[in-house]
Amino acid sequence: MMCNFAHHVHMSTIPLPAGVPAIRRYRVGDRLPVQAQRIWLILSGFVSGRDTSRSIARTLTYGELALRMGYADTRAGHMLSRQLGIVGNYCLMNDLPALNAMVVNATTKEPGGDVVLTPGRSFGEELRAIYRQDWYEVGVPTTGTLRKVWEAM
Repeated sequence: MMCNFAHHVHMSTIPLPAGVPAIRRYRVGDRLPVQAQRIWLILSGFVSGRDTSRSIARTLTYGELALRMGYADTRAGHMLSRQLGIVGNYCLMNDLPALNAMVVNATTKEPGGDVVLTPGRSFGEELRAIYRQDWYEVGVPTTGTLRKVWEAM
């Protein structure tokens, strides 16, 4: 018996039950804690999707991060330092490697001068620790939590 695949692809939208909020979509103009949460998702996904058997710990440039966040231009990357700082501080508050440290300048291949690092660690040591961490075991921080981190900075 032949199966008509096209017949099975057609799906209808399921209405949301009362009390179930619609999915949240990120936008370029979001508040800092919301942008920080989006950065967390981008960076933890980028690290977690890599082959850890290789010794090379890949980085992401500020410009690449800006593009992944929906900005039209890589030059927007210079506007992300506060959001990255929120992510880095939250990591340190929870005894995690500073995930923000993997975002680097395209020319120098190093993070900016205001990067958050674990005290006593070099950039290279922080990068290795980021890749040793199982980010799938760590819950995504809420925007409310990240707002509190921002207020405490």
